[in-house]
Order: sequence, then structure tokens, then C-alpha cells
Amino acid sequence: MLSKLKHIILYFYLRFKNKKVVERIPISLQNAKKIGILFNGENIKENDVVLSFGQQLKTMQKEVQLLGFVPKRAFGFQYPFPYISNKDITWYGKPGGGTSGYFSRNSFDLLINFCSEPCLPLEYITATSVAKFRIGFNKEINNSNYDLILISNEKSNISKLISNLENYLK
Repeated sequence: MLSKLKHIILYFYLRFKNKKVVERIPISLQNAKKIGILFNGENIKENDVVLSFGQQLKTMQKEVQLLGFVPKRAFGFQYPFPYISNKDITWYGKPGGGTSGYFSRNSFDLLINFCSEPCLPLEYITATSVAKFRIGFNKEINNSNYDLILISNEKSNISKLISNLENYLK
């Protein structure tokens, strides 16, 4: 019940937040120059797949920025990517400052959110982003945070999500 209340408050906040009008333009992976990638950083194997996808994009001369969400940071563990945790968000899921603010303000050509389940901080960043084209995998009915939602049968398999993305954005 508390999580539903958090969702309602966050979506209410986003709905009435004063957003800049951004012209959304569909763009392919080949034509995108600046790409932002949001993902859930809890699973180390999935993190490696996302990091290698980011490296693959960088070899294609793309500027790639990553941001993971780690609910609770493991003490003493160094993450090989920028991340936000529960310490960086308000009680209803709004991330504050730093890296999350950079993602909201930066005009990426593509902003990709690999979370297939609702993740309030990353949903907030996606919704407030001034990216030209926002892509996600969360098929929530009332989700207007994305310009393109890709739905996969194997939504927990990050490799499948990446191959679907590459397939649709040729």
C-alpha cells in the first residue's frame, strides 16, 4: 500500500510539474550522437551486459552516459558506473541533484531506460528529461514517460532487451 501511495504522489507531482516543451524526434542508434542509459544496478551480470553495450556504442563514436539505480549500496563495493541509491531520493521516489539532475537537464538524442518494472527514481528522470527520444521497457498503462515502449516476452533478460532495441532502432 505504501508503494502505491509513493507511485501516486510521484505521478501527481510529475503531472503538474512545469516541464519544458521538447520536440520529440524518433532517431536510430546509428544517427544518435548522445545516448543516456538508465538501468537497475542490482544484478552484477546484467550490469556487465549494460556496460558492454555502452562500450559497443562508444566504439561507434557515440557519447554514452550511464546511470544505475542501486537501492542499497554494498559497503566497500566499488561500482564501475555512476549510480544513485535510496540515500539520493526523497521518500516518494524523486531523485535529487548530482548525476540524476545531469540526466534530466542534458539533451540526449536517445534516453534508454532498461528497467522493465517500475523504478520510481528512474521513471522520474525519464519523465523530466529533455532528451529528443525516450525509450523504455515498462509497459504500465498510465506511462507517458516514453516516446517508444518496447515489450519483450523475456523482460528480465537484459540481453534480449538490448537485441530488441537494436532491432527496432536500425
